[in-house]
Amino acid sequence: MRLAGLALSLAAGLWAGAAGAADPLVSELEQRLAGSGIEPVNVYLNSRWTAAMVPLNRKTAACELHAVSLSVKLSRSSNARAVRAHGEALRAAVGGCPKFVLAMVQQAEVPRYCASVASWGAAQTARELRRRIGDIDADELLRSSRRGQACRAAYVYELENTRVVVRRAAPNPRAAGK
Repeated sequence: MRLAGLALSLAAGLWAGAAGAADPLVSELEQRLAGSGIEPVNVYLNSRWTAAMVPLNRKTAACELHAVSLSVKLSRSSNARAVRAHGEALRAAVGGCPKFVLAMVQQAEVPRYCASVASWGAAQTARELRRRIGDIDADELLRSSRRGQACRAAYVYELENTRVVVRRAAPNPRAAGK
């Protein structure tokens, strides 16, 4: 709860200071969300991929707080294409603003966002997962919160059990005889 309180108070302060300079795209999407709900906004974003979805995801990945908050809401959709896009942006954002993203998501959603970004290669994934684990370990608030612990566990699991694992192969007995 401390993590959520800190992140939300931080966000409230930042939003208050930036309210007059809100991004037009994010403001428009927030208005659409308030007026019509999640599914129609995601249909709109899918139909305007380059003009709307890509810029929203860039803003989310860059930790623009309004965009992160909006992407979290829009990721709770039945629109698979939109969910994948918002998820990728949020996974990128967790690397830059983990406290805020983790405060915005539900406990059950943490492993979905504490994962590698699809565009990373194996070496970059391993480096980035280790860096993010180190960031959590170094931050008392993240280290002691349930969401921070769940995020760390998700990173460790991916590091130890996915494509980034480099294992020594057993020697080929046929090759030894040549």
